[in-house]
Amino acid sequence: MNLSSLASRLHRGPASTLAIHCGDFRFQQAFHEFIAAGLKPGEAYDLMVLPGGPLSLTLQSSRGDETRAARKWAGFFVEKHGIQRVVLMQHQDCAWYQETSRGLRDPAALRRRQEQDLERAAAVLQESFPHLRVELYFAGWASDERVTVEPFRP
Repeated sequence: MNLSSLASRLHRGPASTLAIHCGDFRFQQAFHEFIAAGLKPGEAYDLMVLPGGPLSLTLQSSRGDETRAARKWAGFFVEKHGIQRVVLMQHQDCAWYQETSRGLRDPAALRRRQEQDLERAAAVLQESFPHLRVELYFAGWASDERVTVEPFRP
């Protein structure tokens, strides 16, 4: 691959969407496909990829410095890039949750905790930026190993 001649062009328009998700390699392609499918043609998006994804926006994060940093970064994108929509995504079998919440080994309990954290992260963003439209999603996989992404509505 010749890296000096990529086909992509610099995007000069606004990015109205910010996506925040985990960096788990198993889900990256699906996350990007899902986000791109939800955009208007030619629309760009900002991206924050963090272990545990939206968890870092909540005080449920293992350390307060992680929460302060994630909130600062999200606020930067919202304010400097005119973000109107935020897409928060969690995923099945998240190792960061298993690492930071040692008692959560049961898949159903883990999913409930992730859904609660999605709600908390949305509340944090909307408290600071009431104009935002925040969408919540949960990714998993079907029996055929295809990734599924479903909206989560509390």
